[in-house]
Amino acid sequence: MTLFRSSCLALSAVLAFGAAGCSTPSGGAAETSTTGTSATEAPMTTGTPSAEPTGPEAPRTADDAGVSISIAQLPIGGGAGDSSARDQCVTVSWLQPELLPDNGVAVTGIQVTPPDAFSVGGKCGDPDACAGFTFGAGADTCSVAVTARGTGGSARLTVQGKAVCAPGKESSCRNLRSRVSPGSIPLTQPDSSAPETTTTG
Repeated sequence: MTLFRSSCLALSAVLAFGAAGCSTPSGGAAETSTTGTSATEAPMTTGTPSAEPTGPEAPRTADDAGVSISIAQLPIGGGAGDSSARDQCVTVSWLQPELLPDNGVAVTGIQVTPPDAFSVGGKCGDPDACAGFTFGAGADTCSVAVTARGTGGSARLTVQGKAVCAPGKESSCRNLRSRVSPGSIPLTQPDSSAPETTTTG
């Protein structure tokens, strides 16, 4: 009886072992997970904004600032206070007041011909210096100091200028150059030919 029970237990154990060894694990083939590669988006490009111009403004046109008229020889007259002196004070006056434009005529140059006869200086006497002077209403006289160099004979002084025409009057102002009567002022060298006087003791 005991032997029979032991044999049965042993047989059951063998059968159980065999059943376990023959069984296959359930489940299908291992799943292969694939991860798709997402498309890489191209980076956004931002354009560099164009720099605004920082240079100087364009110069004004003639319509904005008026028309400038250069006059090679102004209509002037006058003379030196003492032509016998080496240093002379010349008074220069505008002789055609009816032709003065609203903005006046600015002096741009003073010239002596021949140039080696006199040197030109600045203000002398009461009137303002001609250099930088503007002929206009109530301002028709200026002064210039000259110094005789003792070379050559007589000379003449002329003045150059520029007129800036007022807006709306450009047409009449353009004719100013042809309407003025060029003027000049005579300069005389001091008399250096007088004989020297000698005194005897």
